[in-house]
Amino acid sequence: MSALRIFARHGPEYAAAGLPVFPVDTRSKRPAIKGWQRATPRRAQAWAQIEALGNADGLGLLMGAASGLTEIDVDAAGEAWIAASLERFGETPVVIRTASGKAKLWYRHNGEGRRIRPFDGLPIDVLGNGFTVAPPSWREDLGAAYTFRNGGLADLAQLPMIDPNALGAGFTRAAEAVLQGERNASLWRWCMVQARHCDEVDSLIDVAATWAEAFPDPLSSGEIERCARSAWGYESTGRNFLGVRKPQVTRGDVTMDALLDEPEAFTLLQYFKRWHSNRPSFAIAPRAMSEAKSPPWPRRRIENARDVLLQRGFLVEINEPSKGRKLAGRYRLAEKMPETGHNHNTPFPLH
Repeated sequence: MSALRIFARHGPEYAAAGLPVFPVDTRSKRPAIKGWQRATPRRAQAWAQIEALGNADGLGLLMGAASGLTEIDVDAAGEAWIAASLERFGETPVVIRTASGKAKLWYRHNGEGRRIRPFDGLPIDVLGNGFTVAPPSWREDLGAAYTFRNGGLADLAQLPMIDPNALGAGFTRAAEAVLQGERNASLWRWCMVQARHCDEVDSLIDVAATWAEAFPDPLSSGEIERCARSAWGYESTGRNFLGVRKPQVTRGDVTMDALLDEPEAFTLLQYFKRWHSNRPSFAIAPRAMSEAKSPPWPRRRIENARDVLLQRGFLVEINEPSKGRKLAGRYRLAEKMPETGHNHNTPFPLH
């Protein structure tokens, strides 16, 4: 909330246009009142007169039958994404720039539901239900407002419907169809697919809460957060296989990155993985290995490569070698992954 009084100043303007708006906390993108689902233009006028509600930085606008609007929420910045979305869904006179520099396209509602990331590989939501944050809502944390990039409220009567061919394929299951016994599993799988489009766990929690809003029997905020954090744990450690052909960062990728400056250590590690990956421990005898030409290096090179693997955590020493007793040391493999394996890549627009 701030002294800008966005809702007090602009709520009546939306209400006069026949749109059901309500106050929103723009930072959390959550309604600032209970009963927001029952918003009407008349109630919006009344809420704007209440000081605590009029101080709200954000305007929430009901989507779907209540407003006659469907929004294409383009959750990626850049002109290429706007152009690709307009090409797919059809031209519209109303294009909105969000406070974070992304885009929203408004169309006339034609029965579309609320679908979050329904198209494989595209960071696009179809909002034909629920609510959106409308201009000129203000994000204090970003120091920026939602603005009409093209058009405005005066253009709503000229809005076209979405090209029906644009919604014909690639849809995931709607949240509205998720039953009580399926909520956690469905939300977790959905979070796993969406994790690669998020830069941090808080963003994933936010989009998870948005998708779960449409459940017929809602989950608690704690359950939603647990599902999102669990999925982020797989994403951040390179173990997220859902929705892609391979994990974004594999154990092999991590090993290669860690040993790029020590190619002999990398090669020796591959030897050990080939011959000892299924063993709890194994001996390393550099002289015997050199004489057997496995690998075909001098003893000292094998020792140096072994020491690099120990120093960087790819080998764990169980028993150190004893020169006096002529005993080889015993070791075991120890895989290491970085704290985050998220590559922060956003797919290129299909344009």
